[in-house]
Amino acid sequence: MRLKLLVLAFVILAVAFAIAAFQEPLQEKAPAPSVSLGCDRVVWKDTELELQASVSNIKTPYFQWKIDSNAAGNVTKLKKKFEPGEHKVVLNVSFGSQMLQANQTITAIDSSDGIALRDFQASKNQWGFQTTYRGRDVGVKGVKISTDSLPYREVNPCGKLSTKGLLAGKHEWKAEYRGKTIASGNFALKEVSEIKIERISINKSYRAGDTVDGKIILKNTGTTIIKGFEIKTVIINRNYEWMGDKAKKESSSQYNSEIKPGEAYEIPIRVTIPEKVGGIRPSGRYTITVSLALDGKTVDTKVANTKVD
Repeated sequence: MRLKLLVLAFVILAVAFAIAAFQEPLQEKAPAPSVSLGCDRVVWKDTELELQASVSNIKTPYFQWKIDSNAAGNVTKLKKKFEPGEHKVVLNVSFGSQMLQANQTITAIDSSDGIALRDFQASKNQWGFQTTYRGRDVGVKGVKISTDSLPYREVNPCGKLSTKGLLAGKHEWKAEYRGKTIASGNFALKEVSEIKIERISINKSYRAGDTVDGKIILKNTGTTIIKGFEIKTVIINRNYEWMGDKAKKESSSQYNSEIKPGEAYEIPIRVTIPEKVGGIRPSGRYTITVSLALDGKTVDTKVANTKVD
């Protein structure tokens, strides 16, 4: 008898703990504070560079800048011209009783010697570039790249640049720095026919009577022009899923648009949620499944969730 009572006590205790755990879910930890100065940079001598920290999850930060071990100010943004040579930038950020440090190396040059580019395939329809200085990946300010005689585009602060979506075939590129060509080359992309659903844009919740103003966003991720596709949509009210087809709505639409490599295509979703359907308020949790088909074959599917109060 005592053994049965003991087992029963353990069962009751376990259920109590389970209920408590369900009622009091673990709280997510707050994101850790962070500070960054970004990538190391290479600049032409006497070029004015704006230094700015990226600060996350820090309230009322206090900045202390140092350049080559010399105090450089307490401002949020720092503008500075650098003489030829390598310079060490240090930023101390104080908040409360804590402090974080970020570092960056700025190299000022008076010659283009040592500047080069590393190129690579960035995606199925994009080619990528990375500036280097003396064999090290670094952001070289002012390097511009042209592909297939298109207008030049400047690399980002980290020295990276990707082409826009390109068609399959051979392509040429060249890079210039301060008006002179410093590198050139060519590459080839294979023929790939591919389109994907990038995302379904809708709100997380609505009220009966609201107008849903969302969109389905497609993107051509291949190297051929997509001509014609089909969109199939299935909407299910999860609260009434047990009612079968009465809780489900299906639709299908054919589109004859042409989408070039890298291009996005938006399909609007605009519908008014009725106050009542058959005398019943259409509240509940909804799952929206969108399928994309080419030549009758489904090539991608995305699911979005929302609710109606």
